Amino acid sequence: MSSPPSALGDLHQLRAEHGRGLYGSGGVLYKDAIFGRDSVQTAEDILHLRRDIAREVILTMSGLQGLVDAPTGAGSNEEERGKIHHEHRSLVIAGRRITPESEAILEHLSAMWGGTPEELTYYGAVDATPLYARLVAAYCDRYGQEILDDAVVRRDGSQASVRHCLHEALQWITRRLDASDLGFLEFRHRNPLGIPFQVWKDSGTSYIHSDGEIANHEAPIAAVEVQGYAYDALLGAAGLLPEHRGEYVERAAGLRERVLERMWMPEAEYFAMGVDRDDAGRPRLIDSIASNAALLLDTRLFDGLPRAEAYVEPVVARICGLEFQTDVGLRCRSLREADLVDFADYHGTWAVWGRETFNVLKGLRRQGRRDLARALGAALLNGVNAAGAHVEFLYVSPDGRVMYDYRAERAGPGAEVVYGTNVPEAPQAWTVTAVLATKRWFFAEPPPESAGLLTRAADIAARFGERGDFRLDQATAVARDEAARARGTGTEVASAPAG
Repeated sequence: MSSPPSALGDLHQLRAEHGRGLYGSGGVLYKDAIFGRDSVQTAEDILHLRRDIAREVILTMSGLQGLVDAPTGAGSNEEERGKIHHEHRSLVIAGRRITPESEAILEHLSAMWGGTPEELTYYGAVDATPLYARLVAAYCDRYGQEILDDAVVRRDGSQASVRHCLHEALQWITRRLDASDLGFLEFRHRNPLGIPFQVWKDSGTSYIHSDGEIANHEAPIAAVEVQGYAYDALLGAAGLLPEHRGEYVERAAGLRERVLERMWMPEAEYFAMGVDRDDAGRPRLIDSIASNAALLLDTRLFDGLPRAEAYVEPVVARICGLEFQTDVGLRCRSLREADLVDFADYHGTWAVWGRETFNVLKGLRRQGRRDLARALGAALLNGVNAAGAHVEFLYVSPDGRVMYDYRAERAGPGAEVVYGTNVPEAPQAWTVTAVLATKRWFFAEPPPESAGLLTRAADIAARFGERGDFRLDQATAVARDEAARARGTGTEVASAPAG
């Protein structure tokens, strides 16, 4: 077992030069890259702890905001007016050339996503924009509205205030809502080599139906949690842009009703992952049971809703039950649907993310389930300490074994094979900030022993022991992933719908 990692030390390591917030991680894949979604959520995590970082993130996102509507097709960076970017990379940062590994990634992504050998700004994310608007509103609520008058230099060299950038973000959201025949904030990649699922669960089999069919990303998709973020963005902006208050409040009310009417599954007593279209263009629910529904708990969607408990209680009961709970956090997909995919998808049943665990923790607190939130916080901290790093995510087998050590030489000749596509990055920025925020809460309100927090190395070792004898077979997993995408199902034979 490794010693507990230093969250403050990792936060310092991940600070971006020139006041640009935080890099995605210190690992190979996301080193020196500034992500929109990641940056905004890390800033929101530590808004009460590090005002300076939150301000940096707001200014950076504003400066990288989309200015034009890029053409569709190969080589498009999928830029749109008002849209917050997904991923930004530069060859030289503050006079420092990035590592050869990062340079190779920049070159590879630029060839697909319309960048150059010197720089890439790609916009393939639907959730970054409403999350940005929500962050601006939260920052102003805590620290006042002065930041709205701050000016940023945009990608074309022009200047704009944060207020103007916020307005542009809301204009993008409202245009997208109006463009949807369902009235949802939807995504659809505009570049054939762009990210198919343009949300945080962006793996190739993350959005999947209960019969094993992968959601149709060649048509618009509305992810359920994105509607909650859009609802928050509309209400937050209504308080900061008074000239649009009536419009945004009315739009938010309509959006909430559509979510409750079209995405709630009465028999399952749970929200669908979202809505996609079949081959004939007809809307249908993405009805597999995933953790997405629980992300609504940390939005304003249920605030003031007379029938809120009819939705909140069954979602809480399910996400805090054995289908999702592990010793180190929450699974991305229900245990009941582990067989929908024939490998360990990094957004599937095997994957437990500290990021999502913390988002659900916040939702449980918001909905008054503080004891359940404390238990999740303890699991998050226990997992980080067991891994000895602020890992991106952990693989947890269906029988609950936590796999945190990925060194191939540790595996014996008879090791169990885990078909996982990714080796988790570390330190991951949004795991670091989730841990910092959880520790701050536990410092202010120490959890009872029943929460399960392990504070001594000996207790961590006793609970988790060694990793178990296994090895990660990435090559086979990637091949299975590619095969699943090609045939459009998670396994060779689609399963019957879950009961």
